[in-house]
Amino acid sequence: MTPEKLEIICRADPDRPRVVILNYPNNPTGCTYKLAQLKEIARVARAHKVVLVSDEIYGLLNHSNKHVSISRFYPEGTIISSGLSKWCGAGGWRLGTFTFPPSLRWLLNAMASVASETYTATSAPIQYAAIVAFDGSPEIDKYLRASRRILHALGKHVTKKLTKHHVKVPEFQGAFYLFPNFEHYREKLIKKDIYTSVELCDHILEDTGVAMLPGRDFGRQPEELTVRIAYVDFDGAAALEAEAKCDKNKDFNGNFLNENCGKIVKATEKLCNWLKAL
Repeated sequence: MTPEKLEIICRADPDRPRVVILNYPNNPTGCTYKLAQLKEIARVARAHKVVLVSDEIYGLLNHSNKHVSISRFYPEGTIISSGLSKWCGAGGWRLGTFTFPPSLRWLLNAMASVASETYTATSAPIQYAAIVAFDGSPEIDKYLRASRRILHALGKHVTKKLTKHHVKVPEFQGAFYLFPNFEHYREKLIKKDIYTSVELCDHILEDTGVAMLPGRDFGRQPEELTVRIAYVDFDGAAALEAEAKCDKNKDFNGNFLNENCGKIVKATEKLCNWLKAL
């Protein structure tokens, strides 16, 4: 969402109540907003009384640790959404949070009433885990620094390989996703009866064993040859242990990724070889 698009939408129907959801760093691209963009979106939202739901569940996985919440610029109209499953590396520990400003207390109360008819409480083990996570500690800070470093190096590796093979990849700044576009290969893909992102993912999975999600699943047009790559198929504990032994002032060499993130490295090579064989 750009501030320009938001302005156009709001002006087209000024009396319509509206909520806008932002997600950054973003799934599926790994991209995030620049500071100037956040300020402008906040300005437009305030002018048109838009309620922003700012999904920042990947915020602590901004690879440069420079995540800024739009609530800093529009506190009275922003609800921050987060949880444990992403930044905390706790995929099965489903605890989500909404942080409301005092001015939206009425909406919090209404949502709590609806939620009470859907579920009762988070399980006790997850509640204890959340206390530790949200309290913060030097150990968690260390974990996050290492996670950012590993994920950035791995994303950079995959991007470099794909770009070398004429695949366009948006510049990522956080999370653990890439959203490559295979448009360069359209004519060759048509010869294999591949016309859509779904067909592209199905063929690559069948031919190479590499699993990706089609761009269609993220609202893109079916014929757009985009896919979402989640590059987290590796032993996180082992990678963190290995990272702790590395020089913090140097980039990872190829051996680190081969030894600790081998499945992703191998999958990338298989994907590139598949492209070369078209």
